[in-house]
Amino acid sequence: MSIVSEKKFLTEEEQATLKEIQQKSRALIGELGEIELVKLQLEKRHESAKTFLEELGEQEKEFTKNVFDTYGKCTIDPETGEITAAE
Repeated sequence: MSIVSEKKFLTEEEQATLKEIQQKSRALIGELGEIELVKLQLEKRHESAKTFLEELGEQEKEFTKNVFDTYGKCTIDPETGEITAAE
């Protein structure tokens, strides 16, 4: 004698809840992926900014050395370019 089991199904409300959970999960995964992408882009920008800062520091050192070699120890008004000898 074979036993036939009756198939059971979720209610419409349960199915709707399950679909909503799945949809929210997909949206969350997409959002996390987008956040990770932005994070990587920001890390790259941060590294570029650090490199630029180092290059700018070197440029400033070189400029200062050249000015001191030319004019001696002095101060410069960046607005007017006026050079004042250091006391």
